[in-house]
Amino acid sequence: MTISEFVRGLRRHLVLLAIAPLLGAAVAQLITMLQPRSYESKASVFFSLSQTTDRLDQAYQGTLFSQQKVRSYADIVTTPKVTQPVIDELRLRVRPDLLAKRLTVEVPLDTTLLNISVRYSDPVMAARIVNSVTSHLSKAVSDLEPPQPGRPLPIQIHVVRPGTVPLKPSSPRPLLNVAIGLVLGTIAGIGAGALKDALDTRIGRAADVTRVSGLPVLGEVPHDAAARRHVLVDDTDRFGRRAEAYRKLRTNLRFIGVDQPPRTIVVSSPHRGDGKSSTAMNVAFSLADDGARVVLVDADLRRSSIASALGLVEGAGLTSVLAGQATIADVLQQAKRRSTIDVIASGPVPPNPSELLGTRRMQQILEELSENADYVIIDSPPLLPVADAAVIAPGCDGVILVARAGRTKQDELRSAAESLAAVNAETLGVVVNMTKSTANDRYYVYSGRTSPGGGDDASPSPRRRDEEDPVPSASAR
Repeated sequence: MTISEFVRGLRRHLVLLAIAPLLGAAVAQLITMLQPRSYESKASVFFSLSQTTDRLDQAYQGTLFSQQKVRSYADIVTTPKVTQPVIDELRLRVRPDLLAKRLTVEVPLDTTLLNISVRYSDPVMAARIVNSVTSHLSKAVSDLEPPQPGRPLPIQIHVVRPGTVPLKPSSPRPLLNVAIGLVLGTIAGIGAGALKDALDTRIGRAADVTRVSGLPVLGEVPHDAAARRHVLVDDTDRFGRRAEAYRKLRTNLRFIGVDQPPRTIVVSSPHRGDGKSSTAMNVAFSLADDGARVVLVDADLRRSSIASALGLVEGAGLTSVLAGQATIADVLQQAKRRSTIDVIASGPVPPNPSELLGTRRMQQILEELSENADYVIIDSPPLLPVADAAVIAPGCDGVILVARAGRTKQDELRSAAESLAAVNAETLGVVVNMTKSTANDRYYVYSGRTSPGGGDDASPSPRRRDEEDPVPSASAR
């Protein structure tokens, strides 16, 4: 992962990265409130030899001897020989081993000091316990190393810092706990975002398409909330980002196979709802805007949507021609926006769609349409649920796959591409539908508003009025 990809990942999870530290701080504050207060009192004891000498070597050896002794005395502090007398003196309701756990003994390096600290819920009792410990430690040392008759104690013990009553609790520490909560929350947020990215196999951007399927990206259609009510860009903002995306797609189609450009094009997708029908209609109108004669065929014989979206007659169509009940001229209808396209609706729903689409008659219909039109755009069913698109594709010049950003999974797109390759169909590329807006999209502003982009499978949309300003086609310029 590069630094730029890492930064993009952080930007995708800004909400998570903002909530996780706050949640961590809140949990830390809650734990702090639930923790009992503890007060710490400290005392320091100094050990020295009672014998004195003027010789430096003997004094040095005496100091080393005292340092070794202090380490032994540190272990005595937490033994019942010291803790039990403290309990008896202060009448504590605690066992010697539990009191020992409250004691902390430290021996500073190269010193004969012994630092003793105790933690207790009562600050006064904490001071009394640590002073009692130092007192009984002196008695224990005297018992373990009694003086020789007529001589002083070999080890002199001096309390250089008695325990005092602490003014504030040593734990919990709210500021430290909240800081730790913030850090741990931030780490957890980054980890959760990385895990989410690792587990999320949905198509997010054009780079995912090329990496997964190896197919080129013909276009990216931005998301538009109005696309559910107005499938065609002509019915919303023809100067907006979504309209510009289809113009780019039209240009890319023209540069595929310059010597023999594809004329009969199947539009399909891995699953229903990816936006194949809206893509087919908008591509057809975009090509017609440039002066081409376009025929749009609704070959989705199971869930047709083209006729209803364009306000055309649905009773007769492709199935009528395939069944020999009508000719192509009988079912050919015209859809008008800024430009006009010919449309063949799907017709009555047959019991055997795949068999009908795989007949020789279907190939003859496509050949006849391509003789009289510059482009034949075929809206076919999704590839993964049914085999209809795979049946039509080998007899056409190419297939456009439509993947919906944030919904189509990588393995689904890969499977759709493989199903087309298995029947030797030519896949022209992929259109990534409903992509998120980028900073570059801010350029496309018209009439005081920015037009978002997108589209889903077709749904009914109202027709534009004929008096709207027409845009001349390429042939008319």
